[in-house]
Amino acid sequence: MYELAPIRKLSEVDYARADTFGDRACSLSRLMARGYHVPKGIVISTKVFKRYLNTAPGTKRIDQLIEQVSPATINETAQEIQDLINFSPVPMQMANQIANAITSLLENSPSQALIVRTSANVEGSSRHVCSGRGVHFNMNDISQIIRVVKNCWASAYTADVLKDLINVGLAPDSVWVAVIVEKMVQANISGIMYIEKGNKEEKIHIEANWGAQVHHSEDGIFPDHVIIDPSETKIGEPIETFNAYKGKIFQISPENHQLEIIENDPAKRNVLSLDQAKISTLAQLAKKIHDDFEVGYMIEFVFDETDTLWLLDAVPLSVHKNLHKIGQSSVVKTT
Repeated sequence: MYELAPIRKLSEVDYARADTFGDRACSLSRLMARGYHVPKGIVISTKVFKRYLNTAPGTKRIDQLIEQVSPATINETAQEIQDLINFSPVPMQMANQIANAITSLLENSPSQALIVRTSANVEGSSRHVCSGRGVHFNMNDISQIIRVVKNCWASAYTADVLKDLINVGLAPDSVWVAVIVEKMVQANISGIMYIEKGNKEEKIHIEANWGAQVHHSEDGIFPDHVIIDPSETKIGEPIETFNAYKGKIFQISPENHQLEIIENDPAKRNVLSLDQAKISTLAQLAKKIHDDFEVGYMIEFVFDETDTLWLLDAVPLSVHKNLHKIGQSSVVKTT
């Protein structure tokens, strides 16, 4: 018998322990503690990941593969490690405790859709290790969620993550992944915002779009882009606005756990996704978060169908000087 490492409510995470809960979970917990509107969730800590690796049938083989990994074999090694994680069963006691934590999260709304995503320990220094990987939407089947949790764990060993870790001198097994299971917000408008610091001025950037997430030119989809001067007495009046032609958007159907491209409503294609009231609200929120925490954050937000504003992610813009990219994750660098 073994004692399972913590599975905590997101609101109860010790946000000084990024090694245990990952940087994303710690950032969201800090926001919740200060009263910001973040969906409820649980965090399956990095210690659960370590316990799983210590009990999975393929553990010894994973250790051997990590010790032998080289640039020439990195793709094959990564695939084999991921397969060993994904196809090894979760011990019954561990699975039951994860299931009980999810059931407790859904106690008053058993049909609520959930989102499952990673929160990596190394993000504490690089801010972006494994970010954007292993994100699954519209989850509500517990056995399926447990399988997805393993997929999130396996994301620590993708070829690009291993390659980048080796390139910056970190051990290939230095990434430990916590997993966030959070109540999903159905988005009417979604976006990101951040404060750009220049030599003499600051600007608030807000990028938003109709639909589930903001995506950029690699997908042929461009968000609206609003730039604001936060030094104004009345924050919120844009100094620049770029309204993109939005022929397509990303959405998440109830039957699909991944994002899918659909045609936008023709009536909304050339309509700015954010009205002046929302722009002002977001600008003031960005400034407040910056003042509260004395550090810049890249904030991911959504407005739901009732126009309620939710914060879904918060990534500090301070970046370890030697780690600008891990696993094809983009990093916003302040100037």
